[in-house]
Amino acid sequence: TWQQALKVPVTIGLVLIFIGGLAYKFANFREEGRVQLFIEAIRKAQYDVAYQNWDADARYTMNDFLQDWGKDGYYTKGMHDARVTDSSGKGSSVVVYVTIDSLKYPVALRVDKETLKISFSPISKYPSP
Repeated sequence: TWQQALKVPVTIGLVLIFIGGLAYKFANFREEGRVQLFIEAIRKAQYDVAYQNWDADARYTMNDFLQDWGKDGYYTKGMHDARVTDSSGKGSSVVVYVTIDSLKYPVALRVDKETLKISFSPISKYPSP
């Protein structure tokens, strides 16, 4: 019957959709995990650990970092909760979006796929917080 003939193709299609969904969900797993570790270090006030994960240069010093991410920093003042909510791959990097409860919009962080170093993303699908 035609129902029997469709069983195998429909099953294969559903399996492929499921696998595609999993691949999409976990495509940026490493980069999202690195940002999650960064957030945990900030929560625990381990700023030196967090700064080691930051793609810093001579222009963005530890003092600058603390003004942004320290106890009462620009992004962390009044923060109780922060979590990774989205990500999108962009060539050699991934933009990971972090929702911080004290900010109106998520913060876009760029993670280099090779080094896993974090920096501010020059592009974001949300307005600047």
